Amino acid sequence: MQLDLLLHILSSMREERIPVIVIDDTPIKRRGVCEFVEETPQLQLFAQVGDSASASQQVEEMSRDQPVDSDIPLWLILSDLRLGNANGIELGRMLLEIAPSARVVIYTQDPSWTLAAEVFRREYTRRGTLRSASRRVGSPPGLHGYALFNNIDPTYLTNIVETVIVHNETFIDPEVLSHLLQRLRGQRLTPRQEECASLIASGLSNDDIALRMGFLTAKGGPNIGPVENLVSELYTFFSIQGAKSDPGRRVLLAHAYEFYAGIRQSFEKT
Repeated sequence: MQLDLLLHILSSMREERIPVIVIDDTPIKRRGVCEFVEETPQLQLFAQVGDSASASQQVEEMSRDQPVDSDIPLWLILSDLRLGNANGIELGRMLLEIAPSARVVIYTQDPSWTLAAEVFRREYTRRGTLRSASRRVGSPPGLHGYALFNNIDPTYLTNIVETVIVHNETFIDPEVLSHLLQRLRGQRLTPRQEECASLIASGLSNDDIALRMGFLTAKGGPNIGPVENLVSELYTFFSIQGAKSDPGRRVLLAHAYEFYAGIRQSFEKT
């Protein structure tokens, strides 16, 4: 799809309400989330369901009216992590196979860095990259956001919409990042590590980072060896685990560094 059409669609979303499906097997929680959705000006409650089968049915129904194989973010799915015997993350991946134009945000009661890694596992090459640009054949899609149930209100939902729909990026609750940084106990990145992390958060590839940081081969091309070492150190620093081939780790690294940098700067100003 051409860039100008994409921009037109995203711009129109600021004026039109975005349909939402809420998935939660606890009626009182589901009702609360639905009420906040209805109070959010940008959103329109399309359906609320309490189980995987009903969720699949609703998504199938909604996707009939959407462009086939569209990666343009057109609507939002909010799902609890625990759905009886089902898992919201696995359900979300299945729903994205049905409707690529959906954006799936998982919510839980408590922050978990391990869970965040699972939410974003696979699919994205870097924060802000369109899903169509990073899709790998046969690879289950990563989800688009990790929220905390207790923080959900109209303002919070507006922030989610701006992130995952309007900007087509990933959302993670700041409390999840704060939970991680509390475990760092004052540890600091080296200047080289911080420079590399900043470039990753800006969306640069390892080749681009090597050129920017001056890691060159004898012929003047990018030498990614030192960059890969720095990236490995950053994963260790921020306690990001997972397979080396999992690009979802890079999403978490971008989020973690941006939060770390913001906290560090606030301390330096005081």
